[in-house]
Amino acid sequence: MSMSCVTCAKENVYNRETLEVHFKGKSIADVLEMTVEEALGFFSEMSRIQRKLQTLFDVGMGYIRLGQQATTLSGGEAQRVKLSTELSKVGTGKRCTSSMSRQPGFTSKM
Repeated sequence: MSMSCVTCAKENVYNRETLEVHFKGKSIADVLEMTVEEALGFFSEMSRIQRKLQTLFDVGMGYIRLGQQATTLSGGEAQRVKLSTELSKVGTGKRCTSSMSRQPGFTSKM
């Protein structure tokens, strides 16, 4: 049985100076290892980040890691990430993004 050193693995991705910077006691490597659900609590006081994380969580993506590569997501997971990106945008009330608005015969009474 072999075990890899987590510290060595982090140092291969991030230089020492980067790993020395901490936010709330966590390095960038630590934050990117968090799941969306874990990050919700960690970033609870940062509304812009919180909104995006909450939307990811709401579409069922609470289990993915913040640093997970997009190429490792399934097609359905990638669609939910894209959906959460759109849903987390702050609405301006200037455009209708509903798929219904693209249907023939649909008229909006805004």
